[in-house]
Amino acid sequence: MTEPSPNQPDDFMNVELDPGCFDQRQPSFAMTNRGEIIPCCWLDTNYNRADPEYQQLLLASNVDDYDTIEEIFLTDEWLKFYENLRNHKGFPSCHVHCRKREKPAHKREITYVNQEKVKVNAS
Repeated sequence: MTEPSPNQPDDFMNVELDPGCFDQRQPSFAMTNRGEIIPCCWLDTNYNRADPEYQQLLLASNVDDYDTIEEIFLTDEWLKFYENLRNHKGFPSCHVHCRKREKPAHKREITYVNQEKVKVNAS
């Protein structure tokens, strides 16, 4: 997604969020090819990169600037991002992919055999 689709309502940014990364329904964090840790892969778009608040988060997310990834997550920018997300304020992709729905839009199945993960299906 480079920007919200034309069929998105004008107020798509005013919806309640239900982020899957808070409870492991969706993997948290992604690494860009620019060396940045980002909250999830859905956010790595030009549309989000144009958002001034997202740009601030990216400035605090380059792995070369820190000794550990945990240090990145403890920056003011990341703490603000998570606080905003808890209050249903996120970047454009958050409101498209993580808005609260009656039925899940994405599903991930993990198959275990003898307590070992053997298969992961995502849809």
